[in-house]
Amino acid sequence: MGLADRDYYREKPPSWSGPGPGGSVRPSMGSWSANTWLIIVNSAIYAIQALHMIPNIKGPGVLAVFHTPSIDAVTWFGHFSTAEALFYKAGNTMYVNLEVWRFITFQFLHANLLHVFFNMFGLYIFGGMVEQYLGRRRYLAFYLLCGIFGGLMYVLLNLLGQTGMHIPGVLVNDPRTPLIGASAGVFGVIMACAYIAPNARLMLLFPPIPMRLKVFAYAYVAFTAFNLLVGGHNAGGDAAHIGGAIAGAYFIRNAHMLYEFFNVFSKGRPPPGNPRRAAPHKHKSKRNTAEIDRVLAKIATQGLASLTDKEKQILRQETDQRQHTP
Repeated sequence: MGLADRDYYREKPPSWSGPGPGGSVRPSMGSWSANTWLIIVNSAIYAIQALHMIPNIKGPGVLAVFHTPSIDAVTWFGHFSTAEALFYKAGNTMYVNLEVWRFITFQFLHANLLHVFFNMFGLYIFGGMVEQYLGRRRYLAFYLLCGIFGGLMYVLLNLLGQTGMHIPGVLVNDPRTPLIGASAGVFGVIMACAYIAPNARLMLLFPPIPMRLKVFAYAYVAFTAFNLLVGGHNAGGDAAHIGGAIAGAYFIRNAHMLYEFFNVFSKGRPPPGNPRRAAPHKHKSKRNTAEIDRVLAKIATQGLASLTDKEKQILRQETDQRQHTP
């Protein structure tokens, strides 16, 4: 588990923009968490859509896909569907689009105020714990990957539906059916919280009863799966939710895989002539890695102040080792 990208264990303190009202200090925008930025960006994009600050797209294609005579340009060019992101078949002809950016952009679009509010509320409640556990950079990779896998699950069920197989709840309609929303990423975050702090208690809004976090997460996913199987009104969204939840449960247990998400085209990768060259690295034992993970999980659930002197020493040793590793 990495420490260098964790806000609570940096050698330098977060940047500050100077005194605020009453002599207080306020954090600069650069010190905001990735979770905060996700909430801000999603909210800002919805505000731009709601205030009609961008031109609308009109035409028969818009009417066929969205069942409305016009739609804002951001939604039109950013929504996800099997047809637009990958391919579709019309008659005996296969059309390939490969607009793969839609696997990312659909995650920042929402249908209405309640849609964006509940997704951002979920991020506000659960996202901070996961970012503290993973660090800013890996958290952002985790969140986006959960959304991408939500889109992939949507595609899978959509394609199965088009084969003629009779599967309850599978998307059997037009492959142009649009998918938008941050729900897949939010489901992944909730599943991650169930792994990090399974016995943490939360109070439901309705009904107002306390519940363990892992019970809430698994029950929420089970209800979504049931709604998908019985052919609920939001089968496409439910498919994405399940995909995001599966990805969340997997990647929080294999967090080391998140490092490469932003390095796909990195110039720092091994040169083509020597792809197997390994940088000098002293491998830690599984026992040491498990101990570090345990300490980091304790920080995520109980805070840095809860650590014993021995646990603080483990963190210092890990940080020193990373700083002196080429």
